[in-house]
Amino acid sequence: MLWSFPMITQLWQCCPHVPDWEALRWMKSAGEKPDGVTFVGILSACTHMGLVRDGFLHFQSMVDNYSIVPQIEHYGCMVDLLGRAGLMDQAMDFVRKMPMKPDAVIWAALLGACRMYKNVEIAEVALEQLIELEPNNPANFVMLSNIYKDLGRWEDVARLKIAMRDTGFKKLPGCSVIGCNDSVVEFYSLDERHPETESIYRTLKGLTTLLRLNGYVPNLVDVAHGN
Repeated sequence: MLWSFPMITQLWQCCPHVPDWEALRWMKSAGEKPDGVTFVGILSACTHMGLVRDGFLHFQSMVDNYSIVPQIEHYGCMVDLLGRAGLMDQAMDFVRKMPMKPDAVIWAALLGACRMYKNVEIAEVALEQLIELEPNNPANFVMLSNIYKDLGRWEDVARLKIAMRDTGFKKLPGCSVIGCNDSVVEFYSLDERHPETESIYRTLKGLTTLLRLNGYVPNLVDVAHGN
C-alpha cells in the first residue's frame, strides 16, 4: 500500500484519537518507507491539530531516522504550526534560521497568524518581505490593514490604503464556485448581476437566521469600517 499525502491527512482528520506516530508504525509494518511528501502530510496534520511538540519530533525524525533533507514545504509547515499555535516569536525565529530564503507562502502564513493573534510587529516584517516577493498582491496589504483595524489604529489603516492604491492593483472580490444542474456557477461578493439574485439572497437570509438561532455570532469587525 502506498501512503500518500491525502491518506495521511485524512487519517488525522477522520481518526483524531489515533496517535500521530501510529501511521508511521503502520507504514513500517507494511514495509513502506516514508518520503518527503509523506512528511508534508504528517506535519500538516500536526498543524491542524495543534500538535506542536509532535510536529517538531517528526520534523527532526525526517533527518535522524530517514535521512530526508527538509525542503521549503516542510519548513513552511513548521512555520504554520507555530503560528497557528500562537508561538509568534518562535515562528519568526524559525524563519530566520531557515537554510533557504523563505518564500511568499511562508511569509503569508506568518502574516495570517499575526492577524489571528494581533501581532503588529511581526506582521509588518512579513508584509515588508511580501512586498518584495509579491509586489502586485494587494491581499497582503489588506491582511495587515485588518490587524490595524482590530487594534483601532485608523491612521495606519489610511496609510496602508494609500500604499495599496499606489500599487495600481485592486483586491479581487471574494468568489465562490459551486456545481449545480450540470453547470458551474460563480458568485462574487456583493454581486447582484445573477438572474436569480433575489432568490439567492432570500435563501442566504434564511440560513443566517437559522445560524443565529443556533448561537452563531458574525464577526463584523472587518466590515464595520470597510476596506
